[in-house]
Amino acid sequence: MRIEKDAADRVRTWMDLNPEHRYELLTDGGAETYVKDNFPDDSRIVDTYMALGDFILRADLIRYLALLKDGGVYNDLDVGCNVPIDRWIPPMFKDKTSVVIGIEGDNDFGKGGSKLFGFVNWTLMARRDQPFMRYLIDRVIRNLHQATSKHNETLGTLKLYRQEVLDVTGPGALTQTVFRYLSEKTDTTVTAQNFTKIKRPRLVEGILVLPINAFGAGHQVRWCGAEEDGSALIHHYFAGSWKGSHPEGLSEE
Repeated sequence: MRIEKDAADRVRTWMDLNPEHRYELLTDGGAETYVKDNFPDDSRIVDTYMALGDFILRADLIRYLALLKDGGVYNDLDVGCNVPIDRWIPPMFKDKTSVVIGIEGDNDFGKGGSKLFGFVNWTLMARRDQPFMRYLIDRVIRNLHQATSKHNETLGTLKLYRQEVLDVTGPGALTQTVFRYLSEKTDTTVTAQNFTKIKRPRLVEGILVLPINAFGAGHQVRWCGAEEDGSALIHHYFAGSWKGSHPEGLSEE
């Protein structure tokens, strides 16, 4: 597959800094084959993925599926590597960590002064066969089918507004699922308050949450009130190629 030079340059950062890792680029056709080959006994996963017509909904779902089946690190094509992957997890957490996520936004710029907090899904790391990834996939598939009912569409014709994409399959869905999963595991109520403004990695039930500096972009770090201290593990270039085909706003109820 031929990709644009900027994307190829970013891919090269992963290969150069992680020579002992195998890099794989999933194309649309390759993703379909991957899903059918790796989930032959899970018709709900295969049928949902194959029926989806919107590429960004597919792109969100395939990253979760690949991490469940193979583990490793997933990155969007507009993400470059700053630090070798083997240095991402502090030594004291290495044997206890099953999933690694980072914070995207952590500020008070929401509507009416409400807090904005969310996790990144442009970069994710996990060991293979982790219960959380299965839980996340189940939640996303449920969200997709609920969206088809809401809009009276099929998975093939479903077209969501930008914010809906984020909430149904994207980082919004990831964030709410993390809170739900950890609340069930710890028998407490886990919310953004458990992770806001953290300055060191925090491990809860095998999920390692990194401070915003790790995966967040420079402006997001500044909005959080933190300093850009050179500890960024990646660099996200915000290509956002999917946004042009998904208008802003929410659909009418």
